Amino acid sequence: MKYLPALLSLILSSALVTPALTRAQTANLNSETKPSNSLFRLSPDISKRGFFSQDAEWFFSAGFNKAYYSTSNINVNQPSLGNNFSAVKVEGHDEFQTPGLRTPDNWKVGRFIDDQKAWAVDLSLDHVKYTMTQGQTALITGKITQVGALGTGNQNLNQNTFTYMLHNGLNHFMVDLIYREALIGSINESSSLAFIGKLGTGLAIVHPENTIDNYSSDVGAKSITHDLGTNNGWWRIVGSSTGFDVGLRYVFKKPFYVELSDKSIYTNMRNIPVYQGSATQNLWSNEITLNFGYTMGN
Repeated sequence: MKYLPALLSLILSSALVTPALTRAQTANLNSETKPSNSLFRLSPDISKRGFFSQDAEWFFSAGFNKAYYSTSNINVNQPSLGNNFSAVKVEGHDEFQTPGLRTPDNWKVGRFIDDQKAWAVDLSLDHVKYTMTQGQTALITGKITQVGALGTGNQNLNQNTFTYMLHNGLNHFMVDLIYREALIGSINESSSLAFIGKLGTGLAIVHPENTIDNYSSDVGAKSITHDLGTNNGWWRIVGSSTGFDVGLRYVFKKPFYVELSDKSIYTNMRNIPVYQGSATQNLWSNEITLNFGYTMGN
């Protein structure tokens, strides 16, 4: 009988602890088996077969755009001429061409990366043209020591004073994160409509054409060995472009779709070639794009 109090104490403590352990084990089991309600879950085919798995939903599109530009400052430095000036709040416009039998302006290729096929990444190339509007009057500030048609103060920008174009063109080569949400029908099925939102960043690549006091910039002839570079090349990598856009994707007959979007881009450009020097420009632009696409895989 002397062991009875100790035995009762052991039984009582076991009765209290066991349910607690059972509840903890059940909670752990539930947490392991309960499906995740997280916003994003990486598609398993990426870990099993790699990013370029054919089991994923891939997409490709090409299309056309119309661009609009904010006013901006173009800052020119010509050390050997003693010139360092800015054209303040100049206006620019797009050289729009009616879509037809010509090379598309926009190219995109990417894939969806989550189980719900709501999130995707893509590579995109937007080819636009920027032309500083001729005949406008703009304020020229800074120093111009080379005597010519262009001076400081309010100046008329024309063929004799200052021309400036980013043709062929002002190119935005970007990596985009994409979000898709169904609005009508099931995602990526015939006659379905989805919202598309994108955020991206990448390189600004230009082919500059400009004249200052009738002296033209010269980036050389385009060739295989003189195509692209930072300090040389027919196309120049001059900075970065960051943009966001919203749009609608309509699958008119799976796997074919059409996508209409409105895109805003901020471009920071440095080392743009001009005669005997370089220019800098920060530019906001807005693009209306229309792309025709095709989906592959699931």
